[in-house]
Order: sequence, then structure tokens, then C-alpha cells
Amino acid sequence: MLNRILYTAINYNLKQYFFKCRTVFFMFCLYCPTNCGKIFVYEQERKAVKVKKSVISLLFVLILLFSCSGACADRQTVEKDRFYLGAMRIVRANKYVSLREAPDKTSKQLAKLEPDEIVYFCSRNEKEFAYSPYRKQVHMFTKCTYMSEEGPIEGYILSRFLDPAPEYEPIETKAESKKMTREEIIGNGEIVFEWSEFNISVLAAYEVVTENEGETPWETLRVGCFIDDEPEWGYVEQAQQSGQHRSLRAFIGGTEDEPQVYVYDAEYGLIMLDLIDGSEQWELSKDVCSLGDCAVVTSGSNTGILYAAGTDGPDPIAISAEGNVLWRSVIDDPEIYGPMEIILNPNDIEVHYECGKSVKLEYNGELISISDL
Repeated sequence: MLNRILYTAINYNLKQYFFKCRTVFFMFCLYCPTNCGKIFVYEQERKAVKVKKSVISLLFVLILLFSCSGACADRQTVEKDRFYLGAMRIVRANKYVSLREAPDKTSKQLAKLEPDEIVYFCSRNEKEFAYSPYRKQVHMFTKCTYMSEEGPIEGYILSRFLDPAPEYEPIETKAESKKMTREEIIGNGEIVFEWSEFNISVLAAYEVVTENEGETPWETLRVGCFIDDEPEWGYVEQAQQSGQHRSLRAFIGGTEDEPQVYVYDAEYGLIMLDLIDGSEQWELSKDVCSLGDCAVVTSGSNTGILYAAGTDGPDPIAISAEGNVLWRSVIDDPEIYGPMEIILNPNDIEVHYECGKSVKLEYNGELISISDL
């Protein structure tokens, strides 16, 4: 919508400029000698070309900015060559193991990892440092990525403190932004989400796609926004199928005045998309927000705070409109499972579970009571 407004404004001003030039030129030709007229024409053409070039440059910059704003955040990928080891577990450590900046015992310490913590995308390629100052110690280290609360940290750990942990190997996910028609969004799948307000609507469809015969199928969630029934933006989230349950879902959050689109990928995390241009506003990794395959969500109409609960974390979680985790409640009861509904009452939050229980919470996440439905 903003693209259209800017384009219309610039186009209108450009037309006004050339209209004025044409009018002045016509008046000048009526009253001026031929040579003066030629000089004037040259001068006006030169100025017009200069202005046209400036406007074209401005349009190019705007188009570049808008194309970047709608792009997806980069997903961490790794080449699974003969040096790739996969996910690994910290073992045989007394208190902690150092994650270092380089394969050297004296290099900068990036983090302290405790026993049983998991590191990802591990690899061991000694040839990479064949001609570097680290070549004497590189054979003792493994390159890996640690998923901290602040984000992924890439570094090196002494190999003797690592054991393979294939059960933690991340499932591959991918995303892309592309404008789609309603028919392209639905494809051969099923509509899983529809929302509309005034002249804006959002449509989401789910489909399992096998790209090549014999390969692992991909769960595919296609989301699109329409303004006056015209495609405005589109977003495709994919995750390799890993079981019977669905990993992908889409829903509306935000406030009444500023609704936003959320996409949840159980293998990647929670992503908020801007309703108008589809750009990724923020994301929370699955390590921070793991809802599993049976997530229920609702949002406060005035605050935009998102309240959610899921099978991988039956304890409800509150997330601000800016993507910050406000609180995570603690319900220490193994008999409570399968969240079905979250109700925002004036004085408390009520969560209903398929096990037949109802949990009431304060708006700060403190547990009030547990009762039967």
C-alpha cells in the first residue's frame, strides 16, 4: 500500500513538472525569435533530463528498499560434506567447556557450556587452517554453533568434550517472499486460515510437497495478503516433514488498530510479518518459543501481547508486540496436557486443556488455581 502511495506521489509530481515546462515552452515560442527559442528548448530539455534522472534514481532506491524490507531473514545453512559431524553433546566436563573464537587454547572465550548442552552444525576440517597460526592445534578442536539466548554463537570446542547427538540434528527449514494469487496460495493444499478487515484480507494454505521422488516431503505453508482483492505480498514457509503432526501454522495477532500476521514453524520458531508489506519484523527461535504441534494462541486487542501454549511447552508464555518474552508460567503438573483454548478475562487468564483441566493465571504469569472443567 505504501509502495503505491509513494509511486503515485512521485509520478504525479513528475507529470506536473513536465506539464509546466511544456506550457512555458509553448508561450515562449509564440513571442521569442527562433534562435532564442532553440536555446530555451535546449535548456529546458537539459533540465528535464537532469530531473528525470534524479527521479529515476529515487525510484530505484525506493524499489530496492521495499524489496529488501519484504525479504526473509537469512536461515543458517551448512554444507553437509565429508567434514560435517552434525549436532553434538557436551560430555566429560567437570563444570564447563569453553567455546573459543579460534581453534587455540589461548583464543578468546565466547561462552561457557555446561555438561549435556547441545551444539549444532559441527564440523572438523583441519585443511582450512593448513597455513594459519592455528595449524598446530586445529586437530584438537571441532567447529560448532551454540544457540544462546542472545542468538547463535559460532566457535571452537575441544573435540574430546563432544559426543554425537543425532537426535538433536536440526530439521531443515526454508522461507521465501513472493507475491501469489489466491489460486497459487491454495495450490493442491487446504485453506487453514482466512482473515479480512475492510479491504485487506489474509489467506493461508497448507500442503505437503515432495520435490523429487524418494526424497523427504516438505510441509509447506503459503501465506498471502490482498488489498482490494489484489495480491500485495506473499510468504512461503517450509519444513521437512518429521512426523504425523503439522509443524506450520499462521494466525493474526497485534492490536485492533495494528493487526499483524504470525507464522509459526515448530522446527524454526515464531515469526511476525508486517500486515502491509509482509516484511519480517522479528523472530523468536524454537529454543525460546517452542509450542510444538498443538499451539493455541490469542492476543490482547489493546496491548498486542501474544499469549500462547503448546504441546512442547504446556506452560503458557506471553510475548510482547515487539517480540520480547514477558513471562513464562510454571505449571508443575504432569497430568495437565493438550491446551485447547486461552481466554482473556478482565482479571485473569484462563487456559483450558484437553485433559479436562482449567488453569487460571495472573496477568504476570503467576498461577492462581487449577480446577476441573
